[in-house]
Amino acid sequence: MPSWDPLQYGRYAGERARPFADLLARVDVLAPRLVVDLGCGGGTLTASLAERWPDAEVVGVDSLPAMLEQAAPLASARLRFELADVSRWRPGAPVDVLVTNATLQWVPGHLDL
Repeated sequence: MPSWDPLQYGRYAGERARPFADLLARVDVLAPRLVVDLGCGGGTLTASLAERWPDAEVVGVDSLPAMLEQAAPLASARLRFELADVSRWRPGAPVDVLVTNATLQWVPGHLDL
């Protein structure tokens, strides 16, 4: 998996956010308990999940410490970030909504996930 520079990654935030918002608008889950964002990057889009579902626990997972350092200030009682390889990460409870945006193409063997 490539190493990402958070500043360079941030330059293309708009390009990633538009399709994320379009797809998320199609999700008709009203009251999920657990929402997971695999490959959360800097956490901005993950934070939007917490805004969409204010009663849900939201977890962002990323394999790059630099990205999670950027995401850390967004954490709250209901929004947390975990350092993990998305191909090996397993939830501790059933997931009601799982999203991933511009991530899986970087994961070897992603079709087998």
